[in-house]
Amino acid sequence: MMNSLKTVESSSELFPVVVGLIHAVSAKSKHLEITPQSLLLEELALDSLDLVRVIMLIEDRYHVAIDLDEVPKMKRVNDLTAILGRELRAAA
Repeated sequence: MMNSLKTVESSSELFPVVVGLIHAVSAKSKHLEITPQSLLLEELALDSLDLVRVIMLIEDRYHVAIDLDEVPKMKRVNDLTAILGRELRAAA
């Protein structure tokens, strides 16, 4: 399992995973083009519960813990991707 953590660290590799998890949580987002700059709440129509679900899926998939104090900082998809990358590097 540790090998998979070490191989998936860069934002370019994590971005499609994060997008997939957003799609899994929000049916509305499936019809939208998601870029790293997409706003999670405003553009992708995620509510706070959706965002927590995405975080929980990330935590389950990568066996990391994302501090819920970080949630208010997650405005864009790249914010979420960067926080995940940082947690993965810390766990490696």
